[in-house]
Amino acid sequence: MTQAVSLTDFLGSTEVGRLTIAQRKLIAEQARLVLEQSYALLPFKMARYGINPLQRLRLLSQRLDRDGDPGLEWRLHSELVDIFNSLRDLHTRYTLPQPFNGVAVFLPFLLKEFTEDGRPRYLVSRRQAGQPELDHAEFRFGVELTHWNGVPIARAVERFGERLPGANADARHARAVQMFTVRSLAFAPPPDEEWITIGYLDASGRAREIRMTWNATPIAVATESPAPADVQLGVDIEGAQLARLRAELFAPEAVAAEESGQEIVADDPDVVPVSPDLATVFEARRVTVGSRTVGHLRIRTFMPTGGGIVAFVREFTRLLGALPQDGLVLDVRGNGGGAVVASELCLQALTARPVEPEPAQFAVTPLNLRLCRTRDDLERWLPSMDQALESGAPYSAGIPFTEREWFDAVPQSYFGPVVLLTDARCYSATDIFAAGFQDNGIGLVLGTDGNTGAGGGNVWQLGDLIGSLPGSFQPLPLGAGVSLVIRRLLRVGAKAGTPLEDYGVVPDKRHSPTRRDILANDADLLTEAVALLDKSPARRFDVTLSPSGDDLTATFDVLGIDRADIEVDGRPRCSADLDGSPVVVVGCGSARVVRVRGFDDGTVVGLRTFVRKGGGLQLLGTLED
Repeated sequence: MTQAVSLTDFLGSTEVGRLTIAQRKLIAEQARLVLEQSYALLPFKMARYGINPLQRLRLLSQRLDRDGDPGLEWRLHSELVDIFNSLRDLHTRYTLPQPFNGVAVFLPFLLKEFTEDGRPRYLVSRRQAGQPELDHAEFRFGVELTHWNGVPIARAVERFGERLPGANADARHARAVQMFTVRSLAFAPPPDEEWITIGYLDASGRAREIRMTWNATPIAVATESPAPADVQLGVDIEGAQLARLRAELFAPEAVAAEESGQEIVADDPDVVPVSPDLATVFEARRVTVGSRTVGHLRIRTFMPTGGGIVAFVREFTRLLGALPQDGLVLDVRGNGGGAVVASELCLQALTARPVEPEPAQFAVTPLNLRLCRTRDDLERWLPSMDQALESGAPYSAGIPFTEREWFDAVPQSYFGPVVLLTDARCYSATDIFAAGFQDNGIGLVLGTDGNTGAGGGNVWQLGDLIGSLPGSFQPLPLGAGVSLVIRRLLRVGAKAGTPLEDYGVVPDKRHSPTRRDILANDADLLTEAVALLDKSPARRFDVTLSPSGDDLTATFDVLGIDRADIEVDGRPRCSADLDGSPVVVVGCGSARVVRVRGFDDGTVVGLRTFVRKGGGLQLLGTLED
């Protein structure tokens, strides 16, 4: 299949029953081995949800041994999907074989949820251009859906969410809204219906109906890891696939611009241009709410592009400097994750204090011990894995992915107050980012749901295990696959030691989306975010260093900072109250690295770093290689 066809035509042309008994047994046995020997969260999930996926897989293998007739292949796939979904972990999934892997089904519109009169309501947020069945002029952006095949729309969404994985009720509900009209056949059976009758209210409030047919279309499937082996990923794989498909279906001009490398020039002067190769990653603009203008910076994914993690963090710090410095709304809603190190390094650009990264743990099993002995990049976990087999500890030591010296290379790039926007579609590396933002005291979290997606793990594919432990695992037939959490993440700070998985990040304040948020570009949400910014003090910390013989003279332009400490080449040299007078640092004319820390009532709130380049001291304004 090279283009969209009806779901009926796709299923009619699909070869089913191609897997032999031996191939079906292989899938069941490899799934059990992965969960038993490599999955970091198995004891936690079994205890939390009262499940036994290993026994279910053993019974499945036994039935395949006993029954001579292979039966319907769909029964195998449905049971495997149900077993993996019982873990409620969007990282750890069974991927169906071809032809289902690589195909998605969709209706030609997207919907968004808001709350009104104390109950959820749903609007059409986007339509696909050029669809004959959408020639109804009344069915357009902003109309409210009321029914789905005669079922009230809110109940239909609720029922769909009950069948989905997700670590908490908010995550499952958000997933249902996200996937209600665009779904991947790689992770679940196709819809039961061939067509849908949709009830809606037109612009005048009149009740109408429209009938739509499910279509099937090819979807991009990565044949290998989307990042180098030494880049630790925390990503919602299904969500990433569907996000790309939604862009292709509903924003083809943005995809075309990205693929051609053309810069998208916005007519709006408040939009801050983004590097072309990161145009689908970041969105930056100036927003005026009342009498106040603040920055709004959206991060849609933490997956690095061709420039890697360094280019990703450099663009992030550059955009921070280009936005208003009196307040920043940092928006990670809908971000399904990416590179863990990229997400944690971005945190350092927002604070003067050293960021404490979240530690990662292996489950202690014989195969995980072999894994740590085999791969050089895992040797930091090896001593505790060796010791744990003797002591009976269930987990290795918690060791961060992001090392201290990497944080030191990231300059603080924003000094004003910051509010973080989250929702229940924040997942994996974005969960880690939100947890680090909260745990390191960077600012307040404003959520449109009561929790983030709560996916706290480093995701691997079965292929990663095959490549690392040859002979222990085997590839699955016809493109079937298994993904898993190989290491779980723990929180730091006040919640130190708490698993991020399932618990997620609870926002400091919750905002229920309104009709105006959907129709007027998050107007009410941004108003509430700015109200939170108003509760934090404004800051400015501009420092100039000038040589004066063998001394250095520091001049300051500051707001909300009353003291500065100056460190030269790793040694404290000067501490001064800031009263507008220059500060002279004696005998430091040949300094190589100068760090100037600003304090407010004894708390460090600003950091400027200068490094010697070309015979002079230059402000470190971007990520060093």
